[in-house]
Amino acid sequence: MTEKKSGSRFKKTVITIIAVLVSLVVLVIAAARLYFMLPVRAYYKASEKAFKIPGLTDNMVPQGLDYVETYDTYLVCGYQKNGSPSRVYRIDGKSGKDNGYIIMGDENGKAIRPHAGGLAANGKYLFVAGDEDALINVYELSDVLSAESGTVVKKAGSFPTQFSGDKVNVAWICFTDDRMIVGEFYRDPNYMTDESHWIRTPAGEENRALAVTYKFSADEDSIFGISRNPSEIYSMPGLVQGMAVKDGKIWISQSYGAARSKIRCYDISGSEPVSYKAGSDISMPVYALDSSTQTASFDAPPMAEEIIFVDGKMLIMCESASSKYIFGKFTGGRWCYATDVNKLR
Repeated sequence: MTEKKSGSRFKKTVITIIAVLVSLVVLVIAAARLYFMLPVRAYYKASEKAFKIPGLTDNMVPQGLDYVETYDTYLVCGYQKNGSPSRVYRIDGKSGKDNGYIIMGDENGKAIRPHAGGLAANGKYLFVAGDEDALINVYELSDVLSAESGTVVKKAGSFPTQFSGDKVNVAWICFTDDRMIVGEFYRDPNYMTDESHWIRTPAGEENRALAVTYKFSADEDSIFGISRNPSEIYSMPGLVQGMAVKDGKIWISQSYGAARSKIRCYDISGSEPVSYKAGSDISMPVYALDSSTQTASFDAPPMAEEIIFVDGKMLIMCESASSKYIFGKFTGGRWCYATDVNKLR
């Protein structure tokens, strides 16, 4: 009888310990959801789930986002946590189904490993950020969309973002109207930009990052239908992860770490530009994204990356649910949301 009672007490103790541990896990998850989701409840109220972010269980750390309307397909790029070659995923626009991925390759078909901070499609091509190399990796869009999942796709070439001794290390890309816009990322001390990019704005603020525009062109010196020479510059604050232009207004996403992301809107249509001298032979107008041109802003969940507009709603890529950061798996970060920004302005 004594042995039976002893065994029964042991089982009860084990069951109690397991129940306590399970309860603690549940409490931690609940606390995380409250901590990360409650402060941005207005964002979730104005949003609906568009599709589940791909690659989250396969080392993918999502960065870039675009939508190819003619194929009704979302494209998501990013780097791999384990250091394997970078990928571009394809998601069906109607069903949200993950249609597999291609592996980014160089001109010879060798797999490459860029940070792949952003991507955007235009015409026949897909442009993917080359980060610290001051270039954009360019692929035939048809190859990216039609290749069998897991295939290494050769790139068609590179678009340089160096001009007159100056350069922009491309962190994100967007297209609008007649131009491509590329931008750099600034954060002190680990993501510094050249001091020549630090500009005192008309509002008295110091912006330390640039976005550079390149117009579409059919000139002989153009490449992939885009002029090699930039035409104008936007002076930006730090932590910019993406940009989108809608109805003439410029929107940016800002984030770093587990802090809440910030989405800001600017109207530069009535602002006076200042001049920016690149080397000795290029002078361009500079428009400031600062408090004097900001028209709206709202908070979003942590780790917002590139942004786009589809059917009038803003979609924000997020990396918080990747295997690198994890917490987003419990706080809504597995989904890309479509947000009615008019409800948040």
